[in-house]
Amino acid sequence: MSKRIDFLRSIIDSSSASSSVDGSGSQEHSANRDSGYRTELSSNTDDQQQQQLQPVAGPGRGRARALAALLAPPKPTDGSLPLTAAMPNLTIGGRGRFLQKLLNKEQPPIGPVASKTSDSGSVSCGSSEIGASVAPEALHKPQPAQTPIAPKEDTFVLREPKEPKERVRCTGTSGTSLQVMSNFMELTCSKDRGIFLYTVDFEPDIDSKRARQQCIDRHSEIFGKAYTFDGRILLLPKSISQERMIIPTKLPTDGTPVQMTVVFRVQQRMSQNVMLYNKLFRRVMYILQLSEMGRKHYDPTQARIVPQHKLEIWPGFVTAVDEYDGGLMLNLDVTHRVLMQTTVYAHMKTIALCRDAQFRDNVVKALLGSVVLTRYNKKTYRIDDVLFDLNPMSTFRYGERDITYVEYYKQQYGLDIHDHQQPLLLNRTERKVANKEKPQELAICLVPELCYLTGLTDDMRKDYKVMRDIATYTRITPNQRLLAMQKFCENVNKNEAARSLLASWGLELKTTPKVMSGRQLQIENITSGGGTVGSAGPNVDFTRQVTNNPMLEVVHIRKWTLVYTQRDERTALALMDCIKRTCKLLGMEIAQPQIEILPQDSTQLYVQTLRTRIQPGTQIVLLLCPTSRDDRYAAIKRLLCTEVPIPSQVVNARTLANDKRNRSIVLKILLQMNCKLGGTLWSVNIPLKETMICGIDTYHEGLKRTNSVSAFVGSLDASFTHWYSRATIQERKEELLNGMCVSLEKTLQAYRRRNCTLPQKIIIFRDGVSDSMMNVCEEYEIPQLEEACKKIAPDYAPKITFIVVQKRIITRLFSMGGDGLGNAPAGSVLDHTVTRRYKYDFFLVAQAVQMGTVTPTHYIVLRDDAQFSPDVLQRLSYKMCYMYYNWPGTIRVPACCQYAHKLAYLVGQSVKRMPAETLNDKLFYL
Repeated sequence: MSKRIDFLRSIIDSSSASSSVDGSGSQEHSANRDSGYRTELSSNTDDQQQQQLQPVAGPGRGRARALAALLAPPKPTDGSLPLTAAMPNLTIGGRGRFLQKLLNKEQPPIGPVASKTSDSGSVSCGSSEIGASVAPEALHKPQPAQTPIAPKEDTFVLREPKEPKERVRCTGTSGTSLQVMSNFMELTCSKDRGIFLYTVDFEPDIDSKRARQQCIDRHSEIFGKAYTFDGRILLLPKSISQERMIIPTKLPTDGTPVQMTVVFRVQQRMSQNVMLYNKLFRRVMYILQLSEMGRKHYDPTQARIVPQHKLEIWPGFVTAVDEYDGGLMLNLDVTHRVLMQTTVYAHMKTIALCRDAQFRDNVVKALLGSVVLTRYNKKTYRIDDVLFDLNPMSTFRYGERDITYVEYYKQQYGLDIHDHQQPLLLNRTERKVANKEKPQELAICLVPELCYLTGLTDDMRKDYKVMRDIATYTRITPNQRLLAMQKFCENVNKNEAARSLLASWGLELKTTPKVMSGRQLQIENITSGGGTVGSAGPNVDFTRQVTNNPMLEVVHIRKWTLVYTQRDERTALALMDCIKRTCKLLGMEIAQPQIEILPQDSTQLYVQTLRTRIQPGTQIVLLLCPTSRDDRYAAIKRLLCTEVPIPSQVVNARTLANDKRNRSIVLKILLQMNCKLGGTLWSVNIPLKETMICGIDTYHEGLKRTNSVSAFVGSLDASFTHWYSRATIQERKEELLNGMCVSLEKTLQAYRRRNCTLPQKIIIFRDGVSDSMMNVCEEYEIPQLEEACKKIAPDYAPKITFIVVQKRIITRLFSMGGDGLGNAPAGSVLDHTVTRRYKYDFFLVAQAVQMGTVTPTHYIVLRDDAQFSPDVLQRLSYKMCYMYYNWPGTIRVPACCQYAHKLAYLVGQSVKRMPAETLNDKLFYL
């Protein structure tokens, strides 16, 4: 065991020695003045001890605990407070997370070093810098280095990055040609410019990163004014005269002679410096005086007021620079931020008017996790806690004396705080500090009277008038979006400082998006019961065909139960009468139900009745509830998905108040009930044999994300209309794939029971994966799924195709016509120019959007053992968007992904337990 630990320690130590020292820029020396008082939660102590291997408490044993000890942060010295950083948000846990950390530490230095350089180092142009905000105390204290920064011997090892050297080109040909435009702006790079990487060593060694930075600053005649430096790695837009230079200089503090050795290492590719380019555009946004909120930037001077709802809307932009198939481009999109004109203090007073004994709990529930804006510095903060034991008259240490929050805001911003007894809001944030391996956790105290809520409350989202009035400003057409993007690019080029910043790195921003050749796939035919076949039409809406024809496979209801309260008896009788009249249209036979009438609307009564009055053999339970209540719904679903596993349909009585609309509502209810009983509604032609199509999605619970739910859905038949669905609940530290692999095994067993054989091809659509987790999917998830197949049979090795589905993207596609730009029609595909340079990917528009601007879905093929052609995967993805039985039209993602999403959400939000196995072969969660 000790030999393994020594071996693992040597791996970690060797990789740490080649990494650069974390640091931060020096541009914000007064960080504690921009948003209220910031309290340090971690230590600035200078003494750092060599970490010793200590026993680690927690789950696991043997290797896992040894790895935990090696990866644990150094223990704080006496007098310091431990850093309570949050657990990394990975979709793997346990031993897998430890292995992933080891893999991260063993990455080649070029790629990560460049990223780290642009993240923690400064991007300079003249006297301007971009850097991390740092508490002033950390900047002025002497910071001894934890590891040698510049060893005397040249130990810098240049390793080839993992990215493939050749582009991945996978384009299809099916469909009709279509001229499209996207929201990508070309960034041209001067031929004499690039990204040149140098290492800088100091003799004698200099511990302070700030002093190293000043030594570089003194020689701008050699390096120029545009560079980024992290203490060891120097990136320049142009090469200097010699590949190896020895430059004598002096320490800025005491004039001690120092010798700098600058050595050229490599000219990097654009894709290795994406972080640097994004930093440059953050600086451009700052120059244009746009307010940063998260990853987006807004223009408060162009705010639109919605007085009837006391709201204001800030327009803005979101940007992302990357190297695509067509070169270096800026992905630019228009965005909006909704802010309330009322303060958090006013919101707390509204809660207090309810005179509820649980006032404090209600305030915490309403505010926790909300994002607030402080207008005095135009910054946003997330509320992590409400401090009822502090108020604006509480004091904190500011400089050499204690000061109250009232005095602080009056002195710094000229603001008066009127209520001196209001509680304070707490925001926890992390800041990178020079010569510290891990960021500090800082606390920021805010005054509710000076904070404004952003976003919308749940009540506002349910209010049709509020959402309609907001959409007037936020739902813009493709032509409006294009004009806004062009105006932004023109403003960048007209602004001398912004243009000079880009030009110093050899960049020039084009003002017009590229026109590209896309394709539109064929509209699919829909097959209903009785062999009826009809086209979905250009708007891909086949509601009329579904409701006017029998269902594809009907499950007749012989025994069912109807539950309602006494006050809803009239509505219930009307519902039963409507069901009798409309079920024949769908080819469905429904018997008279067992009726259970509740004397009052009580969650306990619902649960008691369902537990004691449901008869054996009941196929489905329909519950007519007076109102929409989350607690009641959760209790019903929890009982009927676990303890009494019967499919259920919950109907809000208010939706049946309008007799004219009841027929269409009842038709949709019957369609859902048929699906929940194992029936099918329609199908499209998918000519794949011996193939299983799967969908995976994950639900994370709340802000703390203590638990997560993974859902796995797999097809069971050749028409891809029957599904096996399984959800798994994991603790935060538990392996996500433990549940997914078991789910794949169960699905394969169900497939074999139904077809007496196993599928030879498995196509997996994986939703909920960000770019940062792509490597985890490729290197960890897929091999584990292969191992799960071997558990079915040792020689069973199906061909796996693994496709990541991304819908939270800022890419837009426009079609070009005589009247200007319009939304790309349903079936539009774009698989070149703006796709990833080193990935097999494509964009697909599955829906026909008439209002606003359509957002395509991004598909990335990580694995394709079956070697399907691009046309097959593109058409399959489009066909699967027709197969979601809750909507007679196309949806944004393949149906299997949406089914997995619905299952994960139901279990994570309401059931909170694993559903019974007897329900897994039905779509009980629709």
